[in-house]
Parts: sequence; structure tokens; C-alpha cells
Amino acid sequence: MGSLVLTKGTRHLIKHFQKEFSPPRLADLRNDNILGTATAIKTAFADPNNDLLALTLNVKHKHSPRGDNKCLLPDDSSGGQPHLEARWIYFLSNNSNVLTPNNHQIIRGLISTVLNDTSYGYIDFDCIEGPTQTVLPSDEFDNSGANPVKYLRIVLVTPPMSKLSGTNLELDPQGGYTFNLVPIDGNDGAAAQGQNPDAAPKPAQD
Repeated sequence: MGSLVLTKGTRHLIKHFQKEFSPPRLADLRNDNILGTATAIKTAFADPNNDLLALTLNVKHKHSPRGDNKCLLPDDSSGGQPHLEARWIYFLSNNSNVLTPNNHQIIRGLISTVLNDTSYGYIDFDCIEGPTQTVLPSDEFDNSGANPVKYLRIVLVTPPMSKLSGTNLELDPQGGYTFNLVPIDGNDGAAAQGQNPDAAPKPAQD
């Protein structure tokens, strides 16, 4: 199987999303337009005609160091995973055994809620393996500081993606990777709960 969930590339994507939807970048997404346009980023996320593929390809911000400024794709060379972006775009596209249209809209709507509600401090993402694809959202509180911070946790439960054949779609080498959860600060964290969709998700800690 060309597993999507427990791969170095997937954890690298999650690491990027943790960074993108946390301060200070979250404020940019709430307040700024898509680079070079008059469309607010939060307006694009609120539009049900947009799915996550359209948002990934079109939302740009100058805080992304990428040459194309596509801020919903990793900033760097994908952590030594050269096929990661092609596989991710495939997963977001209209292909078999990928993100369903309904779950596109659920995740888009959840992100839109946070972009329009400043009581949320950040979004915490994770992806775990399970037999049926579903999205598990929950409001959580981070009590690690002096004042609790409300955040939205979004967990995608999904089956492993079938082995892919095509240009840049093969799974990258996984040697030496320990499948760690990715905390908000982007450092490696505790062991992932990636094989048990019934486990109670816990926010990653520093």
C-alpha cells in the first residue's frame, strides 16, 4: 500500500499546517487578501464553491517564502520528500480513494469558522488511519500558559491511500522516520496515535 497517513511526508504537511494556522500567520490569513487580488483570504475559505484543492492552488501570501507564495503548501523542499506535493495534490483532486467532496467542505468550513472567530488561538491538525474516512473536529483548551487558549482540533481519519503509479506519485523513502506527532511549534513530539482512530486525540505539547 502507498500509505498516506503514517508517512514522513504526511507528518511534514501537518507540521506546515500547524505553522500556517497559528500566530503570527493566522492573523495574516484573517486580515489580508490573497496576494495580488482584492479577495480576502477568509472570504475565499467561506465560499462553498471552493474546495481545498482550489484554495491550495490559489491562496497566496507574502509570508510564504515559496517562489509562488502558495502558503497552504510547505515552505521548503518538503522535508526531503520530493514527491510530497504531487501526492498531496492528487489526494485533494477528483481521484479514487482520496479526500471526499463532503470532507473537503467540512474541513473548509471548520477553517473558515476559525478565520472569522478570533476567540480561537490556533488550529491543531492531525491525520490518523481508519477504515472509513471522516473528520473529527473538537474545541479544545490549551492550559499550558497563564491564560487558557481555545483552539480547534481537526483530525482526519482516512484509510491508507492505494499505491499510486504516475509521474512523481510514488512514495518517498521513509527510512529512519519515527512517525512522531507534530506540535504547534513544529518540533518533533510524542509518538503518533496513527493506528487507532478510536483513541482520544490529545493536543500536542511543547
